[in-house]
Amino acid sequence: MKQFLYTLVFLVSAFGFAQNSGVINGHILDLEEANAPLLYAKVSIKETGAEALSNETGLFTFENLKEGTYTLVYSFVGYETKETKVNVAASNNEDLKLYLGASTVSLNDLAALFASADVEEPSIATTNK
Repeated sequence: MKQFLYTLVFLVSAFGFAQNSGVINGHILDLEEANAPLLYAKVSIKETGAEALSNETGLFTFENLKEGTYTLVYSFVGYETKETKVNVAASNNEDLKLYLGASTVSLNDLAALFASADVEEPSIATTNK
C-alpha cells in the first residue's frame, strides 16, 4: 500500500511539474524558394541563451520553458537575421511559422569593400636577436 501511495504522489507531482512548462515548436521557411524549409537554420532564445537547429523539415523545438515572453532570434547563412516575440503559457504548445529572406548587399557596400581591398598598407617585419 505504501508503494502505491509513493507512486501516486510521484505521478501527481510529475504531472504538476509538466503543467508549469511550455513548449515552442516552429518551422523556419525560405521566402526565396516558395516557403521551402530551411535546413539547419539557427534558432535561439535571447533570454535563456538556449539554441537549436532546424531539422530536415525546418522544424525546431524548445521544451520545458517557464511561462513568460521570450524573444526568438533566427538566422541562416546568407539570409537575414530576425527576431520574434513569443508568449509561452503552461501546457500550451506554440507552433510558429517563421520566414527568412535572403540578405541583400547594396552596390555602395560592394564599392566600399572593393575600395578598401585596393588600399595597400606597408608591412613591417622585425627580427629578434
